[in-house]
Amino acid sequence: MDFKEGALLYILGGVIAVFVLAQSVFFLVRAVRRGKEIGLSTKVMKKAAVSSATFSIVPSVPIALSMIMLAVTMGAAFSWIRLSVIGSMSYEIYAAGQVASAAEISQDAMNTMPIGVFAGAMWVMTLGIIIGPIFNIFGLKRYQKKIAEIGQRNPKWSKILIDALFMGIIAVMGGQFIAKGIAAFGSIAKPELVMNGQAQLLTLITSAVLMALFGVVIKATKWKWLENFALPVSMVGAIALSVVYHGLF
Repeated sequence: MDFKEGALLYILGGVIAVFVLAQSVFFLVRAVRRGKEIGLSTKVMKKAAVSSATFSIVPSVPIALSMIMLAVTMGAAFSWIRLSVIGSMSYEIYAAGQVASAAEISQDAMNTMPIGVFAGAMWVMTLGIIIGPIFNIFGLKRYQKKIAEIGQRNPKWSKILIDALFMGIIAVMGGQFIAKGIAAFGSIAKPELVMNGQAQLLTLITSAVLMALFGVVIKATKWKWLENFALPVSMVGAIALSVVYHGLF
């Protein structure tokens, strides 16, 4: 039996899913009670709930796609556990890839990794993502206060600082694919080190181009509702074309 599809992992996934749903119901009940306290009608609250639920479906598409892709290497059960709480495809793949690299396992062989490496990847992926919530608990207010102070003194510098932090994260996650793709196209590294590099770089460029096109259309038409479709459509388009790219290289 494949240890990635063991009953224990599915049981843990079920427990976590129930907890997340219970948490959502808890806050929904509190929100309804608060709405009644401030005089909101039942009709208005129902409309808000339906609208929120509708616009939550489309942004969830990337998460579902990420779970499907992650399941190839980490199994359906653990992928479900990871992406049903917090996490992202870029981080999960990066973390699992680092563990596989340390164990001298190539990316193409990750789906057949031994149980020890799989357990290591589970721990790294889970403990690594916990840093965010822990920081929010102990340092978010102080961080927000500091950013607000910088914004009051120099609004332009505050915006540049936040953009730089975001681009730093993107550089860490996407830089490896850019470097690998350039090395593969330029034949400046061993083939086994840059395997599928061309396809990965072209996929990254495709997703960026699609997002840019959405940005241009949204800015030109003022269709703010289109923002909800930009990420999932760009992901689906890039994934579809990645199949073509892998066939070419």
